Amino acid sequence: MTCWRRYDGMESLSTHVAANVRAEMARQRKRQADLGDVLGLTQGAVSKRMSGVVALDVDEVGKIAVFLGVPVSALLEVAA
Repeated sequence: MTCWRRYDGMESLSTHVAANVRAEMARQRKRQADLGDVLGLTQGAVSKRMSGVVALDVDEVGKIAVFLGVPVSALLEVAA
C-alpha cells in the first residue's frame, strides 16, 4: 500500500494528485477545457484545481480517472 506524506508542509495529497493529473494529461495531450467539459467546470476552474489553489474532491478524481482512462489509484500514487 502506498501512503502519502507531507513534505515539510509543502505538499498535500490534493496537490500531489493534481500533479499526477497534469502529468497524465500532458502525456495524453489532453486539454484543461476538455476536462472542464467532463467535470462541468470552466477551463479557469480546472486551472485552479490543477495549480492547487482549489483542492480536487473525490468525485472529481473519479471522473478525471475515467476521462484519462486510468485507475484512480494511478492518480493517488506517491513516489517513495
